[in-house]
Parts: sequence; C-alpha cells; structure tokens
Amino acid sequence: MDFAWLIPTLCVGAFFFNIVITRWLGPRKQALGAFVSLAATAAAFIVFLIVFTEAVATPDLTEHPHLTTWAWFQIDTFAFPVNMVVDWPAIVMLGVVSFLSFLIQFYSVGYMSGHNRFWWFFSVIALFTGAMLTLVIAYNFLILYMAWELVGLCSYLLIGFYNERRSAAEASKKAFVTTRVGDVGFFIAILILFSQTGTFDMGVIFDAATNGEISSGLLTLSVLLLFLGAVGKSGQFPLHVWLPDAMEGPTPVSALIHAATMVTAGVFLVARAYPLFVAAPGALEVVLVVGTFTAIFAGVIALVQPDIKRVLAYSTVSQLGYMMMALGAGAYTAALFHLYTHAFFKALLFLGSGAVIHTMETVLHGRAVSPNDMNYMGGLARRMPITAATFVIGALALAGVFPLAGFWSKDEILAGTLYGGHWVPFLVALVTATLTAFYMFRAAWLTFGGSPRWHLAPMAADNSAEEAHEDESEGHDAHADEHHEPHEAPWTMWAPLVVIAVFAVIAGWVNIPGLYTGFGDVVHFGEHHKEAFSLVLALVGSAAALIGILVAVAVYNFGLVPAAILGESFATVYRFLLNKFYFDELYDWIISRILLSISALTALFDRKIVNNFGVDGSGWLTIKSGDLLRYHQTGRIYHYALGFVIGAILVLLMMTAYPALVEFFQ
Repeated sequence: MDFAWLIPTLCVGAFFFNIVITRWLGPRKQALGAFVSLAATAAAFIVFLIVFTEAVATPDLTEHPHLTTWAWFQIDTFAFPVNMVVDWPAIVMLGVVSFLSFLIQFYSVGYMSGHNRFWWFFSVIALFTGAMLTLVIAYNFLILYMAWELVGLCSYLLIGFYNERRSAAEASKKAFVTTRVGDVGFFIAILILFSQTGTFDMGVIFDAATNGEISSGLLTLSVLLLFLGAVGKSGQFPLHVWLPDAMEGPTPVSALIHAATMVTAGVFLVARAYPLFVAAPGALEVVLVVGTFTAIFAGVIALVQPDIKRVLAYSTVSQLGYMMMALGAGAYTAALFHLYTHAFFKALLFLGSGAVIHTMETVLHGRAVSPNDMNYMGGLARRMPITAATFVIGALALAGVFPLAGFWSKDEILAGTLYGGHWVPFLVALVTATLTAFYMFRAAWLTFGGSPRWHLAPMAADNSAEEAHEDESEGHDAHADEHHEPHEAPWTMWAPLVVIAVFAVIAGWVNIPGLYTGFGDVVHFGEHHKEAFSLVLALVGSAAALIGILVAVAVYNFGLVPAAILGESFATVYRFLLNKFYFDELYDWIISRILLSISALTALFDRKIVNNFGVDGSGWLTIKSGDLLRYHQTGRIYHYALGFVIGAILVLLMMTAYPALVEFFQ
C-alpha cells in the first residue's frame, strides 16, 4: 500500500510525457499519445490490484487506514505535509476509476479515430484520470482542493474539445463557471477550518470537530460551504444546469465524467468529510433535502428529452441525488455502494449511446437533425445487436431490476431512508425508481425498438443547414465511411461494452444482505450493523421498477396511450419538462438583467471614482502642487529674504500668542 501514490502519478506522468516528448514526433504522435495514455492507465490498474491484494490481507485496515505523510515545504514554523490515505473508500474508487478509464480510453481508440487532435484527447484523459485518483487518496484539504480544481480544468478542456463548435465552447465555459461557484465555497470552508485548527490535515480537523474544538456555528458554516462545492461538482440543484450541456463533449468524455470522475467527486467529498457533516448541527438535513429534491427533479426532466445523451445526463443528476439523499439519511454504506455500482452501468449506457451516435452521424449526414435525436432512430437492435443488448443490460441495472448491480444498491438506499425514519425521502426514492425505469426503457425502445425512422429526418435545405448538421456531429468525417445504413460499432468499441456489461450485472453481488456483505463490512461509518435481507422491501423496489418498465412498453411499444396524445393532453407540463423548467432562461435573465447591471455600475464606479479621481486625480494633484511650489524656487535672493522675514514674523506671532492659546484650549 506504500505504492498507492504511483496510481495517480503514472497517469499524470503520461500527460507530461505526451506534452514534452510525444507532441514533437509529427504524424507518429497520434498513435503514440494514445498508447502512452493507455499503457499508463493499465499500469495504474495493475498497481491498484497490488494495493487491493495487500488491503485484503490487512484485517484492521477499516479501523486503522494506511496513512502516508511526506514533507513538502516549510514556512517559518509551519510545515506543509502531503497527507495521503489508503482506506477502503479510496481503494474502491482507485479500482473503479482506473478500470473504467482504461476501458473508456480503449473505446476511444475507435471512436476518436482520425481526429487531428487524437493525441491531445488521450493526453487530457490521462491527466483527468490522474487528478481524480489523486483526489480519492488525498487526506489533506489543500491537496484535495488542488486535485479538485485540476479535475475541473480537465473537464473544461474535454467538454470543449470540439471548440470549433460554438455550442461546445459555450458548454465548457458554462461548466467551468458554474462549478466555480461551488468551488469558491469549498475554498472558503478550507480557510475557515484552517483558521480554527492551524492545519489542512483531515485527520486532525476531523478529531477537532468530533471533540468540539471548533465552534458550532463556524463548523456548520464551513460544512455547508464544503457541501456547496459538492453541489457544483455533482450537479445538484440548483447548480445542475452545466451537466446536461456537458454532452457537447465527445461521448467517451461524457462516460468518464458521469461514471468515474468529475461528478462522482462531489459525492466522494461528502463521504470523505463525513465526520464533519455528522458533527455539524443541521448539515446532514441539508444534504438530505437537496439530494431528495434533486433525485426527483432531474428524473421528471429526463422523461421527455429527445436527445439520448441528455436523458442519460439527467439520469446521472437524479442518481447523484439518490447518493446525496442516502448520505443525508445516514446511509453511508448505501451511498458509496450505489456510487460504485452506478459507475459501471452508467459508463455502459454512455458508451452504448456513443456507438449509436457514431453510426447515426453517417446515416443522417446531409439531414437537418442531430444524430443524438431518438425521434429519428428506431429499429437499431437488428443492425447493432451487441450495442442493443449491452444498452438494455445497462438500462435494467439502472432501473434496479433483480439481480443486476443496481438492484442491490438501490435497495440499500431504500432501506437506509426507511429504517432511518425518513418517510418522505423513502417515498421520493420509490417514485424516482419508477421514473428511472420509465425513461430508460423509453430511450431503449425509441433507439433500438420498433421500425426505423431515420428516413423521416428532413433533408438539409441548403449548404448552411448541412454545415449546421455537421457541427452537431461528434467530430468524425462522415464522408469517410462508406456505410449509409446503421451498422455495429468496430470491435474496439463493442469489446469494452461487453466487459462493462458483465460488471453491470455482477458488481452488486459484493454486498447482498444475509448472504455476502463484503462491501459493507469494510466500507462503513461508525459501528457497522449487518442488515438482514428484507423481502418486502425488495419486492416494493422491484414493483416500482416494473411499473415504470410496463408503462414505457405500453406507451412506446403497444401504443395503448400514444406519447403524442399524452404530450398534447398535458401540453403545459410537457413544455416545462422539455425546457427543463426554464432554469437556463432564468439564470440567463438573472445574469443579463441583474448581475451585468451590477457589473456595469461597478465598472462606472471604477472608471469615474477609482480611476479618474483616485488614480488620475493623484497625478493631477501632483502636477498642481508642483505648479504652486515652483513659485518658491525663483532663484532670486530678495524673494528668499522676503520669505525669511515673513516666516520670522509668523514665528514671533505664534510664540507671543502661545500662552493665550494654551489657556484657551484648557
């Protein structure tokens, strides 16, 4: 476990190797850049396996995590160490991030083939992976914050990878600015905790909070600001607006962000800082409320979205709300268990959608629609059987169908909220489970079921419309592919789908109540209580998922109540959901009408008062003072003599009046 630091170092090293060496190798840099990144990530996973093996052989790791401290620098008497921890939450994330990142990069070899910045894509992916791996083993708030910001920078670079498209450039800026709102809160929280404890060491800060050495008010304030950072990174309400727009990036980036990096960082931060949340009065209640609302809020928006990737994006927001809800309810193990299982089936779903988009770009070339639009798909199961099968497995796992991975982690959250006495979150979780099953099988049917609909897509009216369509594509050369009918993705893309699909099925089997609870035995907070399997709760959760699936089949397969009629009958509701409750428009109005107005007033004050009066005024005063003073430097002796006489007279008058003045003021 002493070599756990190698896991992120290998990935970060791959980035610098590509930047310093590979980029100068001409045409060979494309293949070499990908190879270096893949090799480094594979090596990181091998090191993880070694760390995992040692951890399994260490029985007291749960109670006594493996800590490593290195001296970095010292300022006067303050020494700044690099604190790292290898505990079971960190080990789980090290495995998930390195494993999925390798498979996603392998998938990207086929997906991004032919792009002129192929090597740069893989370089940033390596840095992204390394930053997240650093974050999960950091046990020092300042080191964690550095990794946190590096994760945000990499997401900005990758979301805006197709920066020649305005929509991608705007989406990357939106993600960067929105998450910075939370990051400012996070940084202020770190400063407050440092001011109270004199250290960034998490262990020392946790002990101080637990022992009551930090005032209750400041502790609660700092914890809520920490949570604000998590809200931004994990796309929780009201800072959720960046996450769906992040779909402008290449689909492998979406898979990595939603499954193993960026958005999982917020949930992991709350879990890592859980002792602070437990010690701070009212903090867990805030987490519970925000998570519960986010879960159902994002779930209902996903019901009507036509873009396959946006459905998955809002699904991620909803599932992250699930995890936050579990943490707020005290179900620490359930939250991290769902974080672990969700990574596999969400990566599977995004990569499956990428395979679909990859082929639809060719099919819809020259038509005035997006290749992401499910309204112009259909019937793809016969042409893409591997992609269809793995996508359905991912949908079943996300819906929580027995015995797939999502079933076990979803039931853990249901049990945690129910047994914790949180009835409203429990009911919301059940309703959200139904919504999840509905929108996932709506997406599966519109994409793979029924009859083909791509021939219904309208042709581009002119060249500008065709160019607009090309701008919406994932950056591939549609003309280079001779196929004009949908076809299965190349093996470099479907092979990772098959591997991840296996884990989407079996990943949850490591924590089955009453049978094997290996995950819960090592990943828990406080005293661990083994839970018995609740058949009633399992049936209730399964019924919720089954209802959602049956309704989706009834509406989209059999057409018992056509979706078009539902949309017309509830036109106002449909319009609100389709436009995401107009939050983008609301924020745009607030920024353009309020914030920019305040900025204009501030700029006016800066220009007229600070600049013209303060800065330029000091120069004017200096010039005028010089103009007056120069009259005292004429160079004529009689002028100086007159000044001497006048000065002497004034001094004599003051000396004469001094006693009277003293008496007056007394």
